Amino acid sequence: MSNDLDRIREALQFIDASDRETWLRMGMAIKSEFADTGFDLWESWSLQAQSFNGKDARDVWKSIRAGGKVTIGTLFYEAKANGWRDDGAHQKPTPEEIAERRRIAAERAGKEEAEIARERADTAAKAAAIRKVATEAKADHPYLSRKRVSPVATLREIDASAAAAILGYLPKSGGELLVGRLLVVPVKQGDGISTLELIDGDNRKAALAGRGSKVGGYWSTERLPDGDGAGLTLLIGEGVATVLSAKEATGHAAIAALSSGNLPAVAKVMRERYPAAALVILADLVKATGEPDPHAIEAAKVGAGGTAIPDFGTDRDPDMTDFNDMAVICGPEAVARAIANANEPARGHEHQPKKANVPAGEHARDVYLIRASDVVVEPITWLWNGWLAAGKMHVFGGAPGTGKTTIAMVLAATVTTGGCWPDGTRSIAGNVVIWSGEDDPADTLIPRLALSGADLSRVYFIADIREGNERRSFDPARDMEPLRRKLAEIGGVRLLIVDPVVSAIAGDSHKNAEVRRGLQPLVDLAGAMRCALLGITHFSKGTGGRDPVERLTGSLAFGALARVVLVAAKHQEEGEDGRTIRLFCRAKSNIGPDDGGFEYDLHQAELKTHPGIFASSVLWGEAVEGAARELLATADATGDDGEGGTLSDAKRFLADLLTDGPLPTKTVKADADGAGYSWATIRRAQKALGIEPAKAGMKGGWVWAMPGPDASKVIRGNAKMLKNSEDAQQEEVSIFGEIEHLRADPGVVEVEI
Repeated sequence: MSNDLDRIREALQFIDASDRETWLRMGMAIKSEFADTGFDLWESWSLQAQSFNGKDARDVWKSIRAGGKVTIGTLFYEAKANGWRDDGAHQKPTPEEIAERRRIAAERAGKEEAEIARERADTAAKAAAIRKVATEAKADHPYLSRKRVSPVATLREIDASAAAAILGYLPKSGGELLVGRLLVVPVKQGDGISTLELIDGDNRKAALAGRGSKVGGYWSTERLPDGDGAGLTLLIGEGVATVLSAKEATGHAAIAALSSGNLPAVAKVMRERYPAAALVILADLVKATGEPDPHAIEAAKVGAGGTAIPDFGTDRDPDMTDFNDMAVICGPEAVARAIANANEPARGHEHQPKKANVPAGEHARDVYLIRASDVVVEPITWLWNGWLAAGKMHVFGGAPGTGKTTIAMVLAATVTTGGCWPDGTRSIAGNVVIWSGEDDPADTLIPRLALSGADLSRVYFIADIREGNERRSFDPARDMEPLRRKLAEIGGVRLLIVDPVVSAIAGDSHKNAEVRRGLQPLVDLAGAMRCALLGITHFSKGTGGRDPVERLTGSLAFGALARVVLVAAKHQEEGEDGRTIRLFCRAKSNIGPDDGGFEYDLHQAELKTHPGIFASSVLWGEAVEGAARELLATADATGDDGEGGTLSDAKRFLADLLTDGPLPTKTVKADADGAGYSWATIRRAQKALGIEPAKAGMKGGWVWAMPGPDASKVIRGNAKMLKNSEDAQQEEVSIFGEIEHLRADPGVVEVEI
């Protein structure tokens, strides 16, 4: 062994350690022969290079696989090519010879670098040419269909023959030509797109020719944000299908390294770009052993990130190795849980952000610029085309009694079932989260959802915040991050409803700055989770005839921040028996049509599953055309939203208020006051409608109900229900027999800090 070591040491004296490619190959050769015991030999030889870096050498040595294809024979071959003779008669090179070898090596390296740069530029140009003619990726692409994932805006597709015409060759994978429709996956490296990965329907994959164009490159499911990554969770996985499944399950931005060996390099790039972000490495399993891929473990160390590992149980099929397989077999909820439970960042490799050189007396600041040509144009993703957009804020306003909350529950029900919208189109199916500051879920919202046909297992209510053993009310200014984590855990959230939206404002809702400050976290959350945000509000009194957006209660910032403003209104046709016409309209849209709407009516019925409990829903009518201001003009003409209101207006308000059943007098008075009606006007409306208040039992208060054949029976029954509801709230149980209290229901979001 000693003779072998001496022989290798002598041979190494003829090899220039300053050429990095040669340096790396010699490391491979030595490790293949001696495993980890060969490091000292390699390091001592490496010291002759002026650019030697001890940490770099150790890191590179760790990355070299023992027993690789580069053997000790390669080392001897390289030495002989540089003058070494394996007969013991050789002499060490003179300093002049070493200098000449370095000059030749540098010249060779310069030529090589120039050639690689030319190849990379050519590859980038061909990538741009393909992307220019490629079309939006379709959901029926064979690869996406097989993997059961949906396309995103950063994916395109092109026919193989069209790609070959641009490239001048047919892409191959393992010697097999790619055929048919090719999925076009752009690979970003630095500030631009360096190459493409092409995937055909048979899962054959090929990158464009060009050395180094893919190393450290990645594909992102969406445009990555600016900044240092504060509040950002970024998922990093190997393949396209893996990261698409992870994104669909969690809503987090996700990027693909496109090979397992590239994971550590991509993790390093992302950590440097986002020093404050939470990185989660999506580990594939080694097929034979079921253990996490070592490259993923190394990536977690390099990027100081957590590691999420797919769990298929003890009876794992060897072919089941990644999060796409897990999504198909176990469902997206299981994927979301696995990612939410990712282990903590590896210790011992803590990332230390680089400190910029800043002139004395100045604070460090940096401006991040995005070149327009590098931005991938994305279409709007619509839950309801032209009405509800993923990742955008919507405001829904109207006068009291128009049924805004009821409409919101119908919209939620449609999302949970992937049902039909009023125009006949289908919704994207998903989960709905509701934050209600006015209506009780147990006696109002859940009955309305149920009557509207909602899948209640896909509806979640924000209940409270848990801090240790303490509970408190949800505060958007403080609790957006735990809410984001909870939504990611649920997965598939398509709609977030805030009723009323003013609940999100801690300060004065009439001040633009405070409204923007209060709403921005919600807007950012919706954007990050790719869910539609729907905030509900009222019309201000005395604003009839104005532009509907200007009628929204509070600051104009509500309408300004919203990408879409929806409004509801009603008016009564002339004549004593004139019917009430209700309109649901689009008043503003920055991202689509801003006019048109639908007639609707409010429908009340008893829940079949809970006799004695009544709820309201919506019956959609004909589509209407025209601008919202024009459509609402008739409603304005037949009403008076001045202080106190007219008798006819008060009658309609009172009738609508009692549509769902009896209410305590104090509730009627509070709602009337909130809607701007004087109590004297409400009492006149009560008499005009024939409403006779009734006593809710011996110890109960007074209850108001619309007159009818069984009015007294209904009052007594509902009074009992109301009393039971109050008792239930005190005992923390629900009036629904089979529904637990909200805080114990699996469909309730309980945010823990």
